[in-house]
Amino acid sequence: MKKNNFMFAAMISLIALLFTVQTVLAHQTVTVGNYDIEYGWVNEPPIVGQRNAFVVNIADKTSPGADIDISNLMAMVSYGGVEKTLELQPLGEDTPGQFIGPILPTIAGTYTLELMGKLGNTDVNLSVEPEEVQPAEKLEFPPKPSAEQQSAGLGLVGWLAIAGLAIGLISLVLSLVNMKKAPK
Repeated sequence: MKKNNFMFAAMISLIALLFTVQTVLAHQTVTVGNYDIEYGWVNEPPIVGQRNAFVVNIADKTSPGADIDISNLMAMVSYGGVEKTLELQPLGEDTPGQFIGPILPTIAGTYTLELMGKLGNTDVNLSVEPEEVQPAEKLEFPPKPSAEQQSAGLGLVGWLAIAGLAIGLISLVLSLVNMKKAPK
């Protein structure tokens, strides 16, 4: 009887666990005409000062696996009123429909990715905001000392260095004095 109760409790726990675990996907998908356009960052979370790229995966729902012509599609990224045109390039030879636009984010915050032009005969005018770029401190370890900590004082090593220089200078002066007093 106890074995049955244990098995029942284990099954209920497993079912509860399966229904409570949620997968977090930072990539999002929008539909434009017959195309599903998935966008996001290649490396997530995106971090200030680390090379990254916007990834744009395009699938034609009417022809799955077909090559996607992006020659009439323009990609632009903007942040705080500053814009930059991105050159979308294939992610790889074996990844049809997957493109990247390399970028080095320099400021934390939300960047806007705009896709404009045509995919086949479909007009595209899309403005999306992928996952927010995080400050480097989010992943840095150990944390860098703050400016206050760096300028808080000389510390023990600094004072020992000054004491060593002072002793060396005093020794030099005494040596010079003794050399002048020494008989020639």
